Amino acid sequence: MSEPKFDDVLPGQNEHENSLDANPWVAEEKELEGQIAELQKNLTELRKRRGAVAEATSEWERGKSGGSDHPSLAPGLESVEDVLHNASESEASIQTSLKSHGNHSTNKVSVWPSTNVSVLRGSALAKRPFLQAIIYLAALGGVVFVLVARATHLGDETSGSASASASGAQDEAAEAHARRLGGGASQLMIQIASCIASAGLLAFAMNIFKLPLILGYLLGGVLVGPIGLDIVHSQADIAELSSLGLVFLLFMIGLELDVSELLKMGKVVLTTGLLQFPLCASLMYGIFVGFEALGVSWGSGMYAALYVGMPCGISSTMIVVKLLSEQADMDTAPGRLTIGILIFQDIWAIVVLAIQPDLADPQVLGILKTFLMIAGLTLVALAYAKFVMPAVFVFASKSIELMLIIALAWCFFMCSLATLPFVGLSMELAALISGVALATFPYSAEFNGKIKYIRDFFITLFFVGLGMQIPTPSLGAIMKAVLVAIFAMAARWIGIFSVVWMLGGGSRLAAVSTINLSQISEFALVICSLGMSYGHIDEETLTILIWTFSILAVASSYLIGSNYAIYGMLSNIRRRIVGTKAQVIGDRLGMDDEGDDHVDRNIVILGFHKIAAMLIAHFEHHNPHLLAKLHVIDFHESIMPELRKRGVTCAYGDISSPDVLEHAHHGEVRLVISSISDSQLRGVTNLRLLQISKQVWPQADVIVSADTPKQAHLLYDHGADYVLRTAKLCAERLHELIADHSVHATHHHHIGEEVRLNNAFIAHKEKEREQDYHTATNLLV
Repeated sequence: MSEPKFDDVLPGQNEHENSLDANPWVAEEKELEGQIAELQKNLTELRKRRGAVAEATSEWERGKSGGSDHPSLAPGLESVEDVLHNASESEASIQTSLKSHGNHSTNKVSVWPSTNVSVLRGSALAKRPFLQAIIYLAALGGVVFVLVARATHLGDETSGSASASASGAQDEAAEAHARRLGGGASQLMIQIASCIASAGLLAFAMNIFKLPLILGYLLGGVLVGPIGLDIVHSQADIAELSSLGLVFLLFMIGLELDVSELLKMGKVVLTTGLLQFPLCASLMYGIFVGFEALGVSWGSGMYAALYVGMPCGISSTMIVVKLLSEQADMDTAPGRLTIGILIFQDIWAIVVLAIQPDLADPQVLGILKTFLMIAGLTLVALAYAKFVMPAVFVFASKSIELMLIIALAWCFFMCSLATLPFVGLSMELAALISGVALATFPYSAEFNGKIKYIRDFFITLFFVGLGMQIPTPSLGAIMKAVLVAIFAMAARWIGIFSVVWMLGGGSRLAAVSTINLSQISEFALVICSLGMSYGHIDEETLTILIWTFSILAVASSYLIGSNYAIYGMLSNIRRRIVGTKAQVIGDRLGMDDEGDDHVDRNIVILGFHKIAAMLIAHFEHHNPHLLAKLHVIDFHESIMPELRKRGVTCAYGDISSPDVLEHAHHGEVRLVISSISDSQLRGVTNLRLLQISKQVWPQADVIVSADTPKQAHLLYDHGADYVLRTAKLCAERLHELIADHSVHATHHHHIGEEVRLNNAFIAHKEKEREQDYHTATNLLV
């Protein structure tokens, strides 16, 4: 008698149905499978015809460009059809790769996301290249026609002048109130529409050429601004509306800001925040006064050198936070330090504004009043957050829409309070304080998720507005701006890196934070504009600062996107100059406190995260003697006390540095484990860790991690002894669980008993809860 299939012994099956063919839904299932296969075949042919099938970019290459453009998707996420295909073939292909390292698989993956086939068939993607080019050119021509028509007042019968056009648009807007859908719009709405259209067009072009999106926004402002098509005659026309982007941004920073984590950095963040601006501003001022003595002019007025140097001590909150958020780097140690320094810079900016009207005789009382008002506003916000807002959110929690409105109302209530004449603070500072007050609420993540779309709209307008301020290029102004930009970035290494390094923060933390803050703030333009109104400087100084801001804004997209890679490159250069045995103070914290205990520890774990925590939990319960063989290298000091309690030695250090690894362990290493996948690593990849491990410990076996079968192939081809893939291991565990149940169910089915799959689940759950949960949780905390 043939053995019954697994489906036959599940509850509800008829005992007389001894094969899948007897099931009534098999025919329908086969028909659906045939339809799916046909659709996949058509989709493949379509992609081949348009030449859109390309080899997938590996995760480590993708990381160089700053990650995925879609924050909701993990970088390198495979399409559904690729997952199905790879899951069915990965086992056989990897075994083949292991047998023959020389034959590297060329597994092709479509670069197009999964899209409805009927939509693809009707789009330009389904056409031949020649027709595609015609369609795209026609679409581009439509956008250009609309912008040019708006700039030339095409079809405007009232007047060809800009002023007449503006008044005509206002008349039409007045009529539109009566007829709503009958046409017409206010001048502001027309300007916003033009700004967003041009920003979208040029940002799309920048994305095609792998350039920063910020450059597209700035060029969009140039296109519609005074030196371009002159659709928007002045940045001031949209400035008030676009400044809401900064308000939303700072409110979201406050919601994400964990003050307790910031305070844990203690003297590093406090001392650096207090000293950075005075050091950078005074250094820059001295340099530019020296250039003035050599005959280089920064503009007329006795304060020209001061207005060029002082604003260069402040970095751009808008740019830094936007780029760090895109890289999911806000919650790292360099990210938290960066945000902490930005907060201190905002406070210093308030001090500058307080003394700016009377630079010859600064009013100390005015500065003290400003700080008292900041303290008072903070106390009011915390009082509301403690006594009032919890009750409000409890009553409103049944409606997500109401919760969002209340959160925004709270933000703008604080902004209104801050801007009262007798308070005299900025809306931006009030938004930050109001966000911090709600940061401990469980709804903060929900608020951030909803507000970010509003924020992005206004941020786009903000950068377009900055692009409108870019003046007509002149060689002299651009050369001076380049000179200012170079010295501004150099001054950051003195004002940030040197301070953090001397305080024991480590070269990695110091360098990455310095790179993050290597630009000047949009607030510098505000300070210079006010300086012009006070008669301190002329337009030439403002022009130099505008070009400096534009140059560094574009450069920051590359610098922040590659901050860890730049640190690694600088670290390698240092080692070549100083010597391979040199150590960077701060990267060795915790390396020597275990003395010679490394000698018998021949298993090294590079980086500590969830999988490493679960591995140690399993060792603790099943093989406790192996804990004496483990040595962890990581740059998170907070996990080290828990590890040492369990008998695991650890070292603080940069796992991407061969020099640090060489000195982080003094004994013979037999096994190296990298359990963190590339999608979670920053500044290094598993391929690089594999190469470094083989270089430092050539006799050791190396286990690394991969996100996809393609990455696993590459790692095996470069000498990996084993490659971890979480998806594969989970599938194996599920297979083991279900197959084990199937064997028992078959046996009990023969003797007339029923066994439910839930019984196996309960046994596994109880086992895992008892042995793993608490240990792993304590380690990760």
